[in-house]
Amino acid sequence: MKIRVLSQVISLFLLVGLIALLGGCGMLFKAEQAVDQLEDQVEEQMEQAVTPPVSGDTAALTLEQAQEIALNHAGFTPDQVTNLQGHYDVDDGRPEYEVDFVQGELEYDYTIHADTGEILEFDKDSIYD
Repeated sequence: MKIRVLSQVISLFLLVGLIALLGGCGMLFKAEQAVDQLEDQVEEQMEQAVTPPVSGDTAALTLEQAQEIALNHAGFTPDQVTNLQGHYDVDDGRPEYEVDFVQGELEYDYTIHADTGEILEFDKDSIYD
């Protein structure tokens, strides 16, 4: 009888410990989401701080031309994608456009040289990652 009670007490402690652990994981997940949101906000604010090229700057391409280059490379037209976005940036003194869009379950990310139209970086990932 004592072994059965002891077994039940141990099982109860293990169950309480598991519940506490799962609750802690939920709080950790929420904290990670909050950090991700803050990182996104900071990145967005930094992107907005970079002014796009104006007449007289060195960028030979417009944002629309950079988006067209990315779409052509991926094999899509503007009406086949969603969330087509882009912005001008200067990375290590190099003018470039960052272009993003979604097609189906994939998100496409491009970095295009703002003077030459060269695709500097390209990536596609599942929207569920």
